[in-house]
Amino acid sequence: MRRRRNAVAAAAAFALGAGALIPTTSALADDGAEARTVTVDLDHVVQEDYLGVGVNVIPWSLLEGTTTRGYDDADWEVDVERIATIQPKVARVWFQIDWMELEKGEYDFESPEMQAFYRYLDAFEQAGTEVLLNFGWKVGERVHDWFLYPGVQKPYESAPGDLEAYGRSASALLQNLFDRGYDNVDYLTFYNEPNGSWDFEGPADQKAYYAQMARDVHEQLIADDLRDDIEIWGPEEVSAPDWTEYMAENAGDVFDSYSFHLYGEAYSSLKGFIETRQATIGDKPLNLTEMGWTNPGTSVWETGYANYLIESANEGVHSNLIWQLNGVMTNDPAGDTNGSFNLWDSLILGIEPTAAFYEAGPLIRYIPEHSEVLATEVSHDDIRATAYRAADGELTVLVESQGAVEAEVTVQFEGGKVNDRFTRIAFTDADAQPEQNALLPASSGELKPKHNSFSDTLPAAHGYAIYTTAGAATQVAVDPVQSSIRGGEQLQLGADVIDGKGGVTWSVVGEGNGTISKKGLFTAPDVDEERTVAIRATAKDGSYGVAQVLVIPASKPGVTDPVEFSLEPGLYQSVEAVELTSATPGAEIYYTTDGSVPTTSSTRYEGPIFLNPLQTVYLRAMAVAPGLEPSGVSSRLYKVLDVQNAPDGYRFCAYADRGECEFSGEASVAFGSDGLFVFGTFTDGVECTAAAFGGDPNPGGDNRCFYNTEVSGEPSVVTIFNAGFEKPATGGTANGPMVNGWEFSARAGIQHNNSVFAPVAPAPEGERTLYLKTDSGLGSRVDQTVVFPAGTFQITFYAANRVGFGGLQEIDVEIDGEVVGQAFPQNGEYVLYTTDSFTVDAGEHTISFVGTTTEGDNTGFVDDVRVVIAE
Repeated sequence: MRRRRNAVAAAAAFALGAGALIPTTSALADDGAEARTVTVDLDHVVQEDYLGVGVNVIPWSLLEGTTTRGYDDADWEVDVERIATIQPKVARVWFQIDWMELEKGEYDFESPEMQAFYRYLDAFEQAGTEVLLNFGWKVGERVHDWFLYPGVQKPYESAPGDLEAYGRSASALLQNLFDRGYDNVDYLTFYNEPNGSWDFEGPADQKAYYAQMARDVHEQLIADDLRDDIEIWGPEEVSAPDWTEYMAENAGDVFDSYSFHLYGEAYSSLKGFIETRQATIGDKPLNLTEMGWTNPGTSVWETGYANYLIESANEGVHSNLIWQLNGVMTNDPAGDTNGSFNLWDSLILGIEPTAAFYEAGPLIRYIPEHSEVLATEVSHDDIRATAYRAADGELTVLVESQGAVEAEVTVQFEGGKVNDRFTRIAFTDADAQPEQNALLPASSGELKPKHNSFSDTLPAAHGYAIYTTAGAATQVAVDPVQSSIRGGEQLQLGADVIDGKGGVTWSVVGEGNGTISKKGLFTAPDVDEERTVAIRATAKDGSYGVAQVLVIPASKPGVTDPVEFSLEPGLYQSVEAVELTSATPGAEIYYTTDGSVPTTSSTRYEGPIFLNPLQTVYLRAMAVAPGLEPSGVSSRLYKVLDVQNAPDGYRFCAYADRGECEFSGEASVAFGSDGLFVFGTFTDGVECTAAAFGGDPNPGGDNRCFYNTEVSGEPSVVTIFNAGFEKPATGGTANGPMVNGWEFSARAGIQHNNSVFAPVAPAPEGERTLYLKTDSGLGSRVDQTVVFPAGTFQITFYAANRVGFGGLQEIDVEIDGEVVGQAFPQNGEYVLYTTDSFTVDAGEHTISFVGTTTEGDNTGFVDDVRVVIAE
């Protein structure tokens, strides 16, 4: 199984490397920028022990589900390198009891699942990460016969049926981990968000049961002389401060620290969420153990990584853990955590990290662990700041800027003398350019305090700057990061050291995986089946980068050549098709799509294999030819989302100039891409060529053919993707940020007729509608850029309001940012609206629907958007 193979120039996104430091106080300041001041009081400590910024981890990369789709040791090398790069200060590592206890009271600490779990703990130990063991997540099927609480409706989310046995299990696991030397397992918590029964279904009084569960673990740890070695946290609630209050009142002697989760709430509300919980827990610490934003571009001034960390530290929150480290594919229970909130998805879907990696990564890496938080004051409300003093005295200052204007920020220290130089690490959205090396933003300057202060210029763009006396992290960029060669061939690799000095030492990971010279010339091993090899480039301080090389069997006499795939593996937004070939003339190809090893009894390849929406396909193939040995098995993984790339109602059938669009009877066929289509009506198929349609509507585009057998009149004058909001095909709600024809903001999304919004009336078209929700003072919107012909038009659409909760949502309709219509739905019945007429030139124009009522909690629905010629 392999992924996309795009060679990327090493560290191309980072112009500043080793030695690119600015030596003076004023070099970064711009006299034309507006002045701002951050004052740090070295004598005033507002929090004595801030644990740092960490992550949540579902440790499933090395377990069945991910491994059966092709994850291998070469991928693990990359995951471990990234953990070492960001160095989480705390990792909440999730755990299933069936990994160690298939029969009640019988523990197997050598099971395959436990061996995988230990490898995660090893990686975090090497990164200096403390572990918060989340004991009890999902309940694997293998223990449903003895573990479950009687009568549960959702066995995978069951609370323990026997709390005393659960306490013994927790104690046995901890004793095992301590005996193995895992001294970094310092904290213990249970389940996840029990207030919503998401992972904790038990009796009617679930608060009391959760508290008793924690108490039974607590008492068992005391009995086993382990209680002093571990802190107990809980209750891991979300939007339920009453759970935290209950635990403090009824199990305050059990919990050493309290934990809650928060997603996407406005920064202005954060202080209230913290204070509400702190008011009930006394002097014990409060931890924000889950916080996150789907990406890209949703961590903003109003709600985001930097401002949550700033407010949390300043208000006494003990730690901040980001949801989540990386995506995985689980098999028991079945699941897939890729696609949202991750710093990177599972590497089998592509090696580039998400935009969140570049924004959250420096905060995780550079904010020190177990530090003092120092009091700060800011001169203007368009900047925020916090400051940390590490145990060794190193200082780190985090400053977030709204970015409406370029600002000269002076950091002034009071209460002590500061002489050490500060290294500058800065981030704006422009820095979030995913590339395969996954490098954090490099240092971009060095500032020497003068008169106990230094100054810096922050750009007119939202972002943050970290100033630290601890220096920048050394990183290694390899080139190429991913490549493929035949067995026995050679490949020259290169490496650059970022924020460090000297060259690198090359090494091949594992035995029998080839050799590499001191200068990076890799010689691939001879293989019978394809294999991915990991190669390290290690800098003098131990930092390293990883290159992956896919080694493909070389052509050999008497052996059929391996299968080649027309489509690069990885994640795709919309339907695709894969063609299989072998270089051996007359070879027959057999394939499977369920991950099993293909044989001549498998499906015979006869034409393109279509990859349908919302499917993850592990395509494996082998080739045979008369008189020759079969080829080895070749494998590729594809995950396809449900993003619309065709006119509504049309299905993908062929790539341009690569065959026929096949169908029976009469159909309307669209040819083109990017919203630029020509249409024709054909019978029993048509060649997918520009000639068949009388021209190419989008020269140079990724043109395709799409067909619709329900031919009904002329096509729309303007092609709007997802005009009826039927994608993604959710049975409930799917929230932004996402792109599916429209670009959905964080509080916009798709809702089904049966969604939690409980719409009074069904969707006018199909089963789903757009929803525009506004709360916490934040608005919502959707936007789509489409191609108009020159002319005068109107937009028609249906709108309704949520009933029984919140207020009325007013909706603006915009063309290129100018309001051309409004909707004021008064109830749950859908009403047809028509905008004013507007005139546009031929070309691209943006249609927007904007929820404008930001006071209170309001939700409106929109459906069946059409562009019509103005009457």
